[in-house]
Amino acid sequence: MHPSLLDPSFGIPTDVTFQIMGLEHPETENGTKKEIMLGELRAHKLILGLFSPVFKSGFYGPAKETKDKIEVRETTLEAFKLMLDYIYSKDIDLNSLSVLELYDAVNLAEKYDISKFMEKLKTQMENVPLTMDSVMEVADTAAQFNQFPTMSETLLHRCATFINETLKTPASLLLFATEQSGSGYEVTVLKLMAKIKEMDPCSNCRQRFCQNGNIMLKHDQFYAGCNISMNPKSTYYQSYGMRGYQVVSVTPNQTNYIITAKESN
Repeated sequence: MHPSLLDPSFGIPTDVTFQIMGLEHPETENGTKKEIMLGELRAHKLILGLFSPVFKSGFYGPAKETKDKIEVRETTLEAFKLMLDYIYSKDIDLNSLSVLELYDAVNLAEKYDISKFMEKLKTQMENVPLTMDSVMEVADTAAQFNQFPTMSETLLHRCATFINETLKTPASLLLFATEQSGSGYEVTVLKLMAKIKEMDPCSNCRQRFCQNGNIMLKHDQFYAGCNISMNPKSTYYQSYGMRGYQVVSVTPNQTNYIITAKESN
C-alpha cells in the first residue's frame, strides 16, 4: 500500500471520514461528562475493505453504511490513527507506546478483525521493555485486560520470564512475592509465580524448553526417564517432573521418532 495515499496531493480523494468521539474532561459542574469529537480521520473505503472483513461488510455488504461520516466510540484518536497508518503501510513506532496504548490498538485490531495488525501487536507484547520497578504494574494491567486472553497471557508470560531471569533463585523469588503483600498486586503476583513454576526444568533432562514441546517435532528434547503429562486431546506434552507418564525410550524410524512411555506411579 502506498503510504502517500492519504495525502490530498496524491490525487485520490478519500471517501469516508471517521469522527472519533470521547468524553469531555474534566467533568461539568453537575458531575457529568459531555461527549465531544476528539478529531476526524479520513480513509478510502476500498482500501479498508481489503484489509478488514468488518470494514468490507460495513461498506459493501447487504446492510452497508451509506453515510460518509461515521462516529467511532470506545477508542482514542491516537489508536485509530495508528491502525490507519498500519493499513496504509506507514512507519509505526510501537516501541514508543505504553502498555495501555497497546491495548487500545489491540481493541481495534480485534474489533475490525485485522489479524496481521494483531500479530504485530502481539510481537510487541512479547518484547515490552521491563524493569523490576515496572514489571508488577505491567503484569497487573495484563491481568485486568482479560477480555483479550491471548494478548494478556502473552504479556503475563513476558513478565514472568523477566522476573525469573532477573531474580534467578527460589529465595529471591519468594522474597519478591512476599514484598507484594499490601501492594494491591497480590493476586497478580500469584499468577506470575504459577507461571514461573511452570518454567521449572524437567527433573530428568534439566531442560526448560522440554515444556510445551510437540514430542514428535522436538523428540531430541526428551530422554528416557523424563516425566511428562499427556493431554489426550492434543499432540502437545508438558514436563512436570512427578506426574503423568515417564518416557521409556526414544527410537528413530524412517520419518520421525517413536516415543514409548509408561504411566508414572
